[in-house]
Amino acid sequence: MEQIAVSPKGHIIKKNEHNYAISFSREMLVFSTSQLNGGINIMNNCFNHKLTKWISTTSDLPNSSISEYLREISIELDLDPKTTTGLMTTASMKNASFELVKDDNISLFAIITAGAGVNAVRAGDPPCYHEVYPDTFTPLGGTINILLVIEAKLPSEALARVSIIATEAKTAALQDLKTPSCFSDGIATGTGTDGLVIACHQEDSVFFTDTGNHSKLGHLISTIIKKGVAKSIIKEQEDYEKRKGERKNND
Repeated sequence: MEQIAVSPKGHIIKKNEHNYAISFSREMLVFSTSQLNGGINIMNNCFNHKLTKWISTTSDLPNSSISEYLREISIELDLDPKTTTGLMTTASMKNASFELVKDDNISLFAIITAGAGVNAVRAGDPPCYHEVYPDTFTPLGGTINILLVIEAKLPSEALARVSIIATEAKTAALQDLKTPSCFSDGIATGTGTDGLVIACHQEDSVFFTDTGNHSKLGHLISTIIKKGVAKSIIKEQEDYEKRKGERKNND
């Protein structure tokens, strides 16, 4: 993988055609929605992966398992699957948005991919399936995935609260773009498969307990996620329209 950046506190960001990966400079406290080491755990790495083939159902994945597929991807990326968490998407990595901000004693960055053309949904829209048996469902294309690293110490409750702020910022971006739901007449609030990884330091001289939108930290989190989601959705849509035009010209 190609190293593209090093954050102010030494976290290394790498990418290739189908992946973005972050190797942390220290063990991190991580909140993750992934099926690979999801929840709140101590992690050394995280990644966002673009599926290289269309998946009709979870049975198309190794061992019919999302977690096993993500485990295999972590190994391919030379990351220890025991201390790595990761997300997957059908959105292109070339349309990802990398946002970094440093203000006073706050530094944070986010890597965001956002496809909303076929999977955008408004909270409360009709469901697409009922999961009768665990891990047996049909993944849908699209997905807004966010990798967020906060270069400061947060208690676990403040880390968990970031998921609220990040989701509100994502929804605000969709509202500003007037992104329609694919399943109703309303404006989308997300997609049906969105993923989120938030990492913070376990120990640091910079320590915050408030990540709400009234705090400066919460404001900066909202700002970079809102900006990154909008940029990535626009780039993904432009790419889609370009491909559609090329196919039309070739017919």
